Amino acid sequence: VMFLSRLARSTFLLNPTKRNFFASSTDHSRLLDSAEVHRVDYDGRGCQYVLVAHGTDKELVVKVPQLHLARIWLDSDGKTVFGAKVVNRTLGKPVDVCGRVLDAALSDAGEGALARSCLHGLSDWVDRGISTCENIPILSELGDAELSAVDAIAKGKCHEDAYNMGRDGWERLARDFLSRGLGEEAMLYDSKGGRLERIEHLADDGEFKGTSGGTVAIFSFS
Repeated sequence: VMFLSRLARSTFLLNPTKRNFFASSTDHSRLLDSAEVHRVDYDGRGCQYVLVAHGTDKELVVKVPQLHLARIWLDSDGKTVFGAKVVNRTLGKPVDVCGRVLDAALSDAGEGALARSCLHGLSDWVDRGISTCENIPILSELGDAELSAVDAIAKGKCHEDAYNMGRDGWERLARDFLSRGLGEEAMLYDSKGGRLERIEHLADDGEFKGTSGGTVAIFSFS
């Protein structure tokens, strides 16, 4: 018994991160299970649905965004959801954390709700596919001029004529990217019954538009 006790203690000392991981995972699970959703309205900008720890005062939700666990927007049109974000990335991906804020937004949007998903990571994925011959069959199906245009889009060095040349190929790649489950925000909408409606080009004018060639995916909810 003494030998086993010492062995167990040694294993613990050599692997403290294992214990911390499970403790942390349990804490995260409890935090999310008890968290609350608050709606914050902004004149002319729509409203935001914010997931925070249980008991967080509404005034703090508005004033201290660092307290947010996750959030999502409902546009001023009252129908379009966008901007799903996990504020503390250690909690998991949007599909794991943002479900309740999305449910609240979709409930208020009602029939005809849409979601606009960023495709962050699309550009890097295509760029790697071109440079390393990663398994993206669509790339081998493109002609030289179209492939060159797609490469320019991925690198963010694309003028209008080149974009028009690579537009169809880029859309095919965007759909492939989504079908492989590589779009984190898109996976959230898909998990709630969203159906891919269309791909919109040069529609993302946000801070990280270069990560997707400005492309967004539109999902519809029945």
